[in-house]
Amino acid sequence: MADSAIRVMVAEQENVGLRTATDGEFRRTYWHMDFIEQLGGIAVDTEHTRAVEFRNETGTVSWQAAPPVITGRIHLRHTIFGNDFTALRGITSPATPILTSPSPSMVHYRGGRSMIPPGIYAGAEGFWADLSAAHAAEVRGLADLGCRYLQLDDTSLAYRNDPRQRAMAAARGDDPDVPHLRYIRQINAALEHRPADLTVTTHLCRGNFRSSWVAERGYDHVAEALFNELAGDGFFLEFDDARSGGF
Repeated sequence: MADSAIRVMVAEQENVGLRTATDGEFRRTYWHMDFIEQLGGIAVDTEHTRAVEFRNETGTVSWQAAPPVITGRIHLRHTIFGNDFTALRGITSPATPILTSPSPSMVHYRGGRSMIPPGIYAGAEGFWADLSAAHAAEVRGLADLGCRYLQLDDTSLAYRNDPRQRAMAAARGDDPDVPHLRYIRQINAALEHRPADLTVTTHLCRGNFRSSWVAERGYDHVAEALFNELAGDGFFLEFDDARSGGF
């Protein structure tokens, strides 16, 4: 079913004249967890789920999600989205196939410092070095397969102006003012040795599910570092309504 739907979708993108085409992540259950749960050293804790809440004009939409937990040194066991990219490339012409992948930030954001168990990592630096190295290996693997357009998806950077998200970070003992600086450094580390002909863009949103969202406000808190320091070739940003903030 996924393959036939993707073929139709890719054909429609090309028929309207788009120069790039995506598979819409139709082969994934979740846009980010399908990647995270395949990293070496990470497991999914199905016994201790966490509430995920989206809001809309009439109320909330929520469910319980199984969080990732660190069980060993993080590493890449195989090119996680390699098969997805190869399948997309095989049905995409003349458009350039786009592969989307979560940024390193997404492993850390929900749990903060609790994502770095002291029994495995003596400090944060080792955790971040391993995580970025795993993402860098994924980038290399995709490039070796012929990927020339990679889109990193990162909701955490867009959440940073939202008062609720900042309060959540503070409540668990994290400084809500500085994590975006770390996240940008680690994305840059993952991209440091990418091929010169690999285009990389970053997509930021505030969560979208059934016309509901997680965060509100603009980019003011992260804008200076984001637009001046993040390595890459472009951004996909939300400016679609009042909750997404201004320019």
